[in-house]
Amino acid sequence: MAEACARGSQTRIDLMIDQSHNVTDPIESLVVSAVEIQRAYVQCLLIDRPALEAAQAANDAIMAAHVLKQAFRTDVGPLLAEGRRQAGGALDPIACYRASGYRNKVASERKAQQGSGGGIV
Repeated sequence: MAEACARGSQTRIDLMIDQSHNVTDPIESLVVSAVEIQRAYVQCLLIDRPALEAAQAANDAIMAAHVLKQAFRTDVGPLLAEGRRQAGGALDPIACYRASGYRNKVASERKAQQGSGGGIV
């Protein structure tokens, strides 16, 4: 996606998060995935594209990998947190979600709605 944006592509890019929630809270897992997608996108924007293109043109795999690693080893966590703050979001989305009590509230509402068969009505 970052590459398409860098090249000025007007192509629509649709993304899907596919997860299995066997041992984790599904909302927490989606929040973590969204944060990690944001992190990867910002790191993509940090790639020194001219240096990468030069390494690719020279068929220099080591330098190309080095350029990519420079971007992807950059800690963008504080930048992401500030972006969320400026947008009115939480600095720590998981802590905020947990502090909201939403999971417990929804779980108690589901218990109250159960029918005699044990299923949720």
